[in-house]
Amino acid sequence: MRSDYRTTTSIRVGDTVAILSGKDAGKRGTVERLVNPGRVVVTGVNISKKHQKPRQKMNAGSQTPTVDKGGILEIASPLDLAKVALVCAKCDRPVRIKTKVAADGTKSRQCSRCATSIAHKEVTK
Repeated sequence: MRSDYRTTTSIRVGDTVAILSGKDAGKRGTVERLVNPGRVVVTGVNISKKHQKPRQKMNAGSQTPTVDKGGILEIASPLDLAKVALVCAKCDRPVRIKTKVAADGTKSRQCSRCATSIAHKEVTK
């Protein structure tokens, strides 16, 4: 039976995070994507290697097959959210996040150390 567990996090795609524990402790990277429940993929961190054979596949409307190269691929694996912390731009340190609700009802993220607002960067694909 599938769980209805949903995690809410103040870490978003495009944020700079620091790795707190594990083989990559102390490294920093940007959040590539969030994986439910409670996992995050960070660029350049927690790299695993996958061995892949070369494969042929036929494209629609084409008479010749295309070949996907084989070899050893390096893939960023998901990390648990408990192992990462958001880096404040002003403090330049991993910090906890506070949520501040304005008078008009909008929420914003704040650094718990220096109380500066942490803006969300728009990520284009």
